[in-house]
Amino acid sequence: MRIATLSNAAVIHTVRWVEHLRKRGHDVRVYSLEPAAPGFDAHILPAAPLPGALRYPLAVGALQHALADFRPQLIDAHYVPNYGVMGVLCGRRPLCVTAWGSDLLIAGKRDAFQRARAKWVMQRADLVLADSDNLAAAALELGAPRDVVRAIPWGVDRSRFVPGAREHGLLLSTRMHESVYDIPVILRGVARVMAARPEVFLALAGEGSLRAQHEALAARLLPAGRYRFVGRLTPQEMAQWLGRAEVMLSASQSDSTSVSLLESMAAGAVPVVSDLEGNREWVQDGEGARCFPVGDDAALSRALETALDGDAWRARARAHNAAVIAARGDWLQNMRQIEEMFEQLVAGQPLSTHGRPS
Repeated sequence: MRIATLSNAAVIHTVRWVEHLRKRGHDVRVYSLEPAAPGFDAHILPAAPLPGALRYPLAVGALQHALADFRPQLIDAHYVPNYGVMGVLCGRRPLCVTAWGSDLLIAGKRDAFQRARAKWVMQRADLVLADSDNLAAAALELGAPRDVVRAIPWGVDRSRFVPGAREHGLLLSTRMHESVYDIPVILRGVARVMAARPEVFLALAGEGSLRAQHEALAARLLPAGRYRFVGRLTPQEMAQWLGRAEVMLSASQSDSTSVSLLESMAAGAVPVVSDLEGNREWVQDGEGARCFPVGDDAALSRALETALDGDAWRARARAHNAAVIAARGDWLQNMRQIEEMFEQLVAGQPLSTHGRPS
């Protein structure tokens, strides 16, 4: 297939998605207003220095010109209110739109204009992909026709994310340094645990606009020498850290299916995570994870203490999580379902029922 993927070329999710389809033999060209990640092949469209609501639509002319040469058989747009809008405006079909979570779960609910754009896009898509049931429900609430919505998690590469030699007391925060991931809750919660447990060490992965603030807060709250900001990790580096970590921490305020959660489940780092609907599709408090209310650092401390105290429970949690990932979180199996639906769209056939909302 000739696939035109409209997406932020700087983001690892785009790179992972496109490189998989390319390895499967498809001719995939990426069109992005953002600069590409190092070594990633993408066509960078002109981006006017304007708000996103104008910047993305104004790039459609350049996109149409580029697509005229490529003649794609499928438009594959990621993130509903910007590249989804471009996907509709470029005038080519079939159109698949993939929601990434915050575009519908956060912005789509608090911003009337964003909500209107999302509804306009999804009513015109031939396929709407969501990576969780709660994200699929949000798509339906915003006007997507039920017969085009499919909930299929991207999953995790089980050949890469495998358990390693576990390091006692090693905690890993995997999320970006942005407000939605609430890193201060992690720092405050871990500070209490460190005061009672000298073996605990916290590693914080990721970059983001708030990293400097988080480094300053960590310096005030945490003992020197017992934490480290490790920055943006490659997938292989992330797999190695999760294979060693005893616990993965996430205090996210909103999530659909968190790839970080699935990676930790596959690699054996026991999740201590905020109690979100998206997380509960994979783990429950006491069954695979310890959970705490969003924004409650004291509850995070208690959940973490309980996880660290339960050696036998952690072993059961790891076995449970590995089985869950094998059953429904395998990247290759889930991407094959998505690829099958792409092929059906190109052939003009009815979509398979994989992941169809009940």
